[in-house]
Amino acid sequence: MSKQRSSAAASSLGFLALAVGIVVVLNFLLTFLNVGRLDVTDSRLWSLSDGSRELVADLDDRMEITAYFTENLPPPFNSTEQYVRDLLNEYEAASGGKLRVRFVNPDDEDKRRQAEEDGVQRVAHQVIENDAVSVREGYRGLVIKYLGEKKTIPVIQDPTGLEYQITMAIKELVGDRRPIGVVTGHEGPTLDEGLTGLRASLPTYEMRGVSAAEEIDSELAALLVIAPETSFSETELRHIDQFVMRGGSLGVFGGGTKLNIQGPEPTVEAVDTGLNTLLGPYGVNVESDIVLDWQCSRAPMRGPLGLQVAVPYPPVPIVTFTDEQMQHPALFRIPTAVLPFPSSLTLTSAPEGVSVEVLARSSENSWRDTSPSVALRPRHPREWQMTGDTGPFPLMVAIEGKLPSAFPSNTSDSEGGAVEAPAQAADDVRVLVAGTASFMRDEFLPPGQEGPRQLSGGLALALNAIDWLAAESDLIAIRAKNIEDPALEVPAAVQQAERAALEAEETAVEAAEQGDIATAQEAVEEREAAIEERKRALAAWESKKAAYRWLNTLGIPFAFALFGFIRWRLRSARRRKLTI
Repeated sequence: MSKQRSSAAASSLGFLALAVGIVVVLNFLLTFLNVGRLDVTDSRLWSLSDGSRELVADLDDRMEITAYFTENLPPPFNSTEQYVRDLLNEYEAASGGKLRVRFVNPDDEDKRRQAEEDGVQRVAHQVIENDAVSVREGYRGLVIKYLGEKKTIPVIQDPTGLEYQITMAIKELVGDRRPIGVVTGHEGPTLDEGLTGLRASLPTYEMRGVSAAEEIDSELAALLVIAPETSFSETELRHIDQFVMRGGSLGVFGGGTKLNIQGPEPTVEAVDTGLNTLLGPYGVNVESDIVLDWQCSRAPMRGPLGLQVAVPYPPVPIVTFTDEQMQHPALFRIPTAVLPFPSSLTLTSAPEGVSVEVLARSSENSWRDTSPSVALRPRHPREWQMTGDTGPFPLMVAIEGKLPSAFPSNTSDSEGGAVEAPAQAADDVRVLVAGTASFMRDEFLPPGQEGPRQLSGGLALALNAIDWLAAESDLIAIRAKNIEDPALEVPAAVQQAERAALEAEETAVEAAEQGDIATAQEAVEEREAAIEERKRALAAWESKKAAYRWLNTLGIPFAFALFGFIRWRLRSARRRKLTI
């Protein structure tokens, strides 16, 4: 019996060693054969996107990427090099030999000088060893060279978003930048002031100002109307319609209100730009109102006694997209987006054979304010009154098909000019209409100085919308990997404590003004108690988040180990019961 058990144990160990050896050898071979890796993440986070593969496969000449990485960098940068190696190897394999990748360790003066000539920066890294803190300088950047030009990523801070940066740089080096027109002459933001961040985030396009007072270049990949504040003449509208009828794509962002955020009291005012004369026959109107929503961002507000808390801010809705909506390229894998100060859209009778799809709606807890001017200062939640119509309201619409002209009767406008346009578009055209342009404006973009900025849901939506209009979809799937996670909802206990503190503060001020010192003192004590309750609620929230982190970190490995232990005990019990 003892010999049989020993023989069975030896066979099991031999089989296990053989299986491990086969896995190790296969992994070693697959590393050099570049046959790919299995990525089961929802957004294909660890795989090269199809757009990146097609881009390098279609190169006309040889391209070289040189990555400068100093060996033995401290955590977390010691793992960055391997990620970059894996990613660049996928680019190289997809190129069919047109892309060459080199890794250089700048461990001597010549290599360090070459790295800095290529634009890669030397950075300091903090190292903690033997209870002592020191600084180690090193390099972690790369340069892409093609046909005598180069693009550099001076410092790779985080692997997240690296594929997007590399593919954007390659697209800049490879081909001509397609022109995108932005209509000028109607106040609002411009490419030089107010839209500089958007312009910097679209380096693969040539953004240029365009006057609609004259015929618009049909070679434009798309035409954008962004937050106009003054009326369009009939001639201008006819020129835009002419551009669309000739096959051009049109994006209209805002146009129903004028945003004033520079003064001491920010406001939004209703305006009539006349754009509905153009858009109505296409299937949509932009209303001169503002949509407020209890599913919204939060803004800081200071109470009478100086307490500053974050309160709900209905003028800045957080829009949630359904799975069906996220199938549209403009919303591809964007779960939520902040759309500040939107106007509602009204669907008109869609032309026959034309698709009018609502891409974004406010929540059921939204309402419209149709006042000529709406004050935008943060205020106590009870001061926001749900008046007028209640939601949901369309906030963004995509139109696609053979649109009829908005001016079919004649070619002469009321000003005596002649603008010739087909009665109907010869091919399918694309029009996207949004009730706000604020998510494109510098004031509402993520912080950044030069080049592409960190991708928020709103910025990704803006870039995707422009790519869809320009029929350039390569970067849309890549952006989907890098969009920031949706903001966590502040717990109800924290919000309730904040409201109680504000109400107690207001009561204390009113009582003090009326000379009721006892009531004022009691309200101050209630305010302090509410503040303490808020601190406890925040601490409980942090503890809950920490518990989830530890559960993800340790719970899954522990559960796997427990399963193995139970499995081992069951097998041992079965062996003890065996009889011969």
